[in-house]
This record gives sequence, structure tokens and C-alpha cells, in this order.
Amino acid sequence: MTKSLDELGRTPISTLLDKRLVLFTPEESVSRVLGELERTGRYEAAVQAGDKVGLITLRHLLNVSQPESTKLVHLWKPLTQVTPDSLLTEVAAELIRINERALPVVEGTKPVGIISQLDIVIAMADSPELGNVPAKDLARTPVTSMNAKEAISKARSTMLDKGFSHIPVTRDGKLVGMVTAQDLIQIFLRSQGRSKQGEKPSENTPKYMGELGGIMDEQPLTAGLDASALEVARSLRDREKSACLLVDPQGTIQGIITPRELLAHIARRPLTRELPIQIVGLSKEDFFDRAEAEAKVDRVIKKGMRVHPNISEVSIVIKKTNEGGERNRYEMSARVISATEQINAHGAGYDMLQTFEDMLNTLEREMMRTKGGPHTARRGENVREQSEHFKNPDSAA
Repeated sequence: MTKSLDELGRTPISTLLDKRLVLFTPEESVSRVLGELERTGRYEAAVQAGDKVGLITLRHLLNVSQPESTKLVHLWKPLTQVTPDSLLTEVAAELIRINERALPVVEGTKPVGIISQLDIVIAMADSPELGNVPAKDLARTPVTSMNAKEAISKARSTMLDKGFSHIPVTRDGKLVGMVTAQDLIQIFLRSQGRSKQGEKPSENTPKYMGELGGIMDEQPLTAGLDASALEVARSLRDREKSACLLVDPQGTIQGIITPRELLAHIARRPLTRELPIQIVGLSKEDFFDRAEAEAKVDRVIKKGMRVHPNISEVSIVIKKTNEGGERNRYEMSARVISATEQINAHGAGYDMLQTFEDMLNTLEREMMRTKGGPHTARRGENVREQSEHFKNPDSAA
């Protein structure tokens, strides 16, 4: 289905989500991840420790020499988590901001998939307005290339040092191929024997031996200097490549376009803005992470801004009382204000974290309702009581 970039930007990522998810723990070995990535052909795998979720990529694994004895705990890092309801434009902007190829997608604390730069670019390939964007305006220059006779080990070092995943290969100054991190990992796996659980690789096996000309992709994706961004996006999709080289008629490399360069076009006009989120009543003694709490509120507010785009203030008030027993009681209220409306939600209970989650769930439901005047919902109200608030806005707190 053809969509403009603005329409595509407002699309939830659930429509693009790759749900072929295999989840690893930080204590598992690199060899298990390598085996899974080789089997699926993916570039990244998800790692979870408690409520933290991140990714491990092929480029991260280039520096590993003993995959059977190396644990993921030394290589992975937690990443920003997005939800299936997150909008493409928001995810594209976040991928660019943190300079990552992909992000884990979670529902609650459960990882449900991965969304990558390339997934979004494939969707962009159906947006005809990219046909008006010259590819050369997006291309990154200068391009680091290597001679076909240079050592594979040097390409590996360059990727690790400069953070690259693609290196064009030349001969006499002309493009003849491309080497990727995936190509290098395949060489490593062949030198170790096929990666299988329980199989111990030989420590004396040479790694990354040979010349680039022997492993390069001899049919890299290329485009002329007059190509459009739409042509590049469609070529990336149709040929299942992860980079496109711009070359002149003489075969000289003039630029490179990866999904990141195309992503900047859909992230150029964010649909949401950063709002100050005020949480009052948290003390150092409370077992509650303020940054995590603010992030949860932010996700609810950004979703609600699709219905209420002019929100200007968000505040959460937490009150703790103790009448002499061992347990504290928490009363929480959320207030969201715009120039024309106010939305309130309340929660109460003895479990601080659960009360906070319940209040946010109530707030999310209220925000996704049709626009109206001030309205308030409390946890535990039945449907009839809630409807009375909407019939009589003056009764709202």
C-alpha cells in the first residue's frame, strides 16, 4: 500500500515487526549466538537480563576469538526499548540518535521482536515522494575502501576501529566488490567448523586469513549519480542488500548510502516533542527508579498525543501514608494538561510499583478516548461511574 512519508511516520511499528525472536541471556556463550545468526541470516539477536533488554550484533562479535568460552555478558549492552505501538518516525529518530542498527520491541517486560533500520527502509520503498530526493544528497562521503589484495584481518580491524559494517573493495581505483561484517563472520565460522552447541573450536585454527578479493561480494549494489532515493530504497529491498554505493561512469566510488541515511528522511519531522515530566513524592528510600518511571510515563504520553497533540504539562503526585503498621499505603494521581482540556487518573494500593502501573494504565485508557473536557478516572471505578464523569465534567477533580 502506497503511503506518504508523513502517513508512514504515523504508522505503529507493529506492522513491520520481525517476530522471529530467539532470546539469549548474558551468561550464554557467543558460539550459541553465532549458530543462531548463521541459521537465520539475521544481523542481531536479543539479550535479556531482568527488565533490561538489548541486542548483540555481528559487528560486536568480530572481536571474539574463542566463541565457546566467551560469554555475552562482556559484549552486550541494554538499549532503548520500544513498544509495538511506537510510531515509525519516533523509532527512526531514536535509531539515529543512539547510532544503532536495531532496537528490541517489548510488551511490558516481555521482548516480542526486533525492529531494524532496514525494516523501516523497506517500508519507505513504497513512498513515491522519495523519487524527488536525489540519492547523492543523502550519500555519506568520503568512503573508506580497501584494495582487493589487502588482508581480511585488516578489514576486520578497520570495522572494529571505525564502527563500520561495510567496506567497498577496489582494484586499480575502481569498485570490484563489497565486504561486510557478515562476510567476515562467515569466514570465522568456516575456520572454526560449523558452530554447534557443545562443539569446541580449535584454538590453533587460523582466523581471518587470506585476501579480500577472495571473499568479497562481486556484485555489490550500486547506483548512478543521477539515481533517486526511491531507487536506492527499492534496490535495497529487492536485492536484499544493506548498503548501496554511488559510482560515476568510470566506476569510481562517490558515496555510500546505508539505511541510516535514508532513515533520516522519515525522522526529519518528529511527531512528538519532549515534555517535562514532573514526579513529586518519590524519596530516596523508595524502591523506585525515577528515570524508569519517567520513561514509562513518557511512553504513555507520546501514545496519547496522537489524540491530544497539544499537551503542555504532565505531573505525577505520589503520597505515602503509614498508620502504624508495617505496610505503607500509596495514593497516586496523574494530571495531563493542554490549553483546552485536563485529564486525570488516580490509583491507590499497598504495592508501590503495581499502583503506579495501574494508574498509568488508567491514564492511557483515558487519553485514548475521544477529545473532550476535563475527565477523571480512578482505579476500581465501574463503567457506569466513569461515564458519569463524562456526562458531568464539573465533577472531575
